[in-house]
Amino acid sequence: MSRILTGVVLLLLSCTVAAQHAPDSTEKILDEVVITATRTENKVTNIPLPVQIISAKEIRQTGSEKLIDILQMQTGLVIATNPLGIAFQGYPNPFGTGIQMQGMDPGYTLIMVDGEPLAGRNGGVLNLDRIAVSNIRQIEILKGPATSLYGSDALAGVINIITDTPQKNAIGGRIHTGSNKALGVILNGALKGRKAFLELTGNRSSNDGWDFDDNIYGKTIDPSVQYNFNVKSGYKWNDKNDLMLSARYFEQKQFNDYEIIPKDLPEVVTGTTVEHEKSVYTKWNYRPADRLNFITGLYLTGYDNFSHAYLQENDSLYEQITLNQSLIKPEVQVNIGKSKDQWVAGLGANLEAVRSNRYSNKQKMNAWFAYLQKQKVFNGELNVIAGARFDKNSLYAAQLSPKLAIAWKPQPSLIVKASVGVGFKAPDFRQQFLDFSNSLVGYTIIGAKELGNGLARLQRSGLLPESVNIGPYIDGEPLEPERSVGINLGADYTFKPGTFVQVNLFRNDISNLIETYSLPFKQTNDKEIFSYTNINKVFTEGAEISVGHKINSHLRIKGSYNFLIAKDKEVLERIKNQKVYKRDVVTGVSQLVRLSDYKGLYNRSRHTFNIVADYLNLKHKAGLTLSLKYRSRYGFQGINGYTDGNLILDDPREFASGFALVNIVLKKDIGQHLNLQAGIENLLNYTEPILMPSQFGRGYFVNMNFKF
Repeated sequence: MSRILTGVVLLLLSCTVAAQHAPDSTEKILDEVVITATRTENKVTNIPLPVQIISAKEIRQTGSEKLIDILQMQTGLVIATNPLGIAFQGYPNPFGTGIQMQGMDPGYTLIMVDGEPLAGRNGGVLNLDRIAVSNIRQIEILKGPATSLYGSDALAGVINIITDTPQKNAIGGRIHTGSNKALGVILNGALKGRKAFLELTGNRSSNDGWDFDDNIYGKTIDPSVQYNFNVKSGYKWNDKNDLMLSARYFEQKQFNDYEIIPKDLPEVVTGTTVEHEKSVYTKWNYRPADRLNFITGLYLTGYDNFSHAYLQENDSLYEQITLNQSLIKPEVQVNIGKSKDQWVAGLGANLEAVRSNRYSNKQKMNAWFAYLQKQKVFNGELNVIAGARFDKNSLYAAQLSPKLAIAWKPQPSLIVKASVGVGFKAPDFRQQFLDFSNSLVGYTIIGAKELGNGLARLQRSGLLPESVNIGPYIDGEPLEPERSVGINLGADYTFKPGTFVQVNLFRNDISNLIETYSLPFKQTNDKEIFSYTNINKVFTEGAEISVGHKINSHLRIKGSYNFLIAKDKEVLERIKNQKVYKRDVVTGVSQLVRLSDYKGLYNRSRHTFNIVADYLNLKHKAGLTLSLKYRSRYGFQGINGYTDGNLILDDPREFASGFALVNIVLKKDIGQHLNLQAGIENLLNYTEPILMPSQFGRGYFVNMNFKF
């Protein structure tokens, strides 16, 4: 691996040397504008918060069809397998993978489209295939607590996918083909008039799945087909009023085929898992005066997941899982003043409901919120943003989330940033209301509020001995929101247009962490009963360093390095008090765990870095993009069947090896309307069937992009 990485670095350096004598050209450098960090338009160089932008050009350069493949190659973002359990085939549970930011699990990052949240998390993870990449204008990534503006789920940060607004009449699309019989077709069209616009996008994609182990029946990743449809329209009555309406529809069908062993003899199970998402968003923008702006929005979204499996032998129903979640979100925001001296205030509500056969009844979680923010620029050098948000929920105590951020710009090329914020993450529906018994493995897991009813159900059905006293659990166990204090400190320095260095140091202290725990009694089948409670205190801290260099008009190189430490404070305290032991699996001898033995939370890498080199030959209208992402080793509980009995990461045998992903994309313009791309993804053919089943080995693709 080290020789391969050295070869890649040498290749980048040789490209740099070869391109240094290429002719340069004058380029107009635009200061990018972002919305996510402050809910208003601000130049990214003025914002006192760690913000990263992925432009539409960068997205197109990847040639990728999947949003998660684009995100995982970015600074400080890591694809993390959800560590909640194991699926029937022995692979990680079907909730899949998500984005880890600043060392926090995927459930702590808020994913939005045009400023509105996605619904339908399964086990804290969102299926990001729901978002088509074809009509994205840019992706804004805000790191650190953003609860002061966006509420729960934004403890680690926010990823806001902003869709395109047409500037002229156009029609375009893409035809994609690749490994595993992947086929994708995208069509989009835009109409732009003097007062109105309309954009339509449709996408169909499919693949045949893949298999890592011929000795296990079925495929590791099952075949699937997806459809995405988006419509966005707007009308401007006059200089004071404009209206925007957007709608999205997503459907995915996965064809399941696997084997179970219920009674010592294997049986084949087949079926489908179908996901639907429908959302509508309308926004009225009213500007009665130059320094006054009202934004009134209404967002409605619904998510459905329906899975059914049948025994192949007699076509009888083996298992059925249903989930239906809805969100209605009205909101009014008022902006007073301009970005150098501006107030932002908002008021809204989140009306959520969920229905599932794993919940006893339809459950509701209603909340209202209000936020206030002040931005003030002093002498053109000091930018101060202070704000807070108040959330009142029907299921838990009210939460106040303040934030303060300061940016100092002593010279145009340098900006120093500092911010501190308090955030929270609300207990989700699963942690509150789940009532589920695994028919195959036998365990039961019950949400905190449903604990009394769930235990009573088990006793009535004979699965819990009558001798067990469930009285202390009848009223359930109240869950408190998880709380966090996040600090970010950094600086950006621009040497010249296209050449920069950015540094950000971060620290997050999280309390009231919600974890599963085992009740002090078992079912009649000797299987455990689990529920949820607030127990742990953890912290994550580290540093991000990003550099970029525009060598000339032909070649640009960007790179970043992320250092991370993530540990459980209570584990550290127990180790200091000499209360933690580990047992040698060979000799059976137990010994005290030292502080130097404890390596932190599972599924976190100490080191990650990425490099992107983009070369463009203007004369031949051709180019090449080379990207590399390296992730160092990371701990995973129970890997290779190893355990020393203490459930903490303290032995080298609990680590999965580090790996590198390398992608290459060649591109060529043919005339003014046609572009061809050919690429190799995962050039080094990295695979990890157990921990990362969604990461296929070396793959190939060809894209034909057209636009008129």
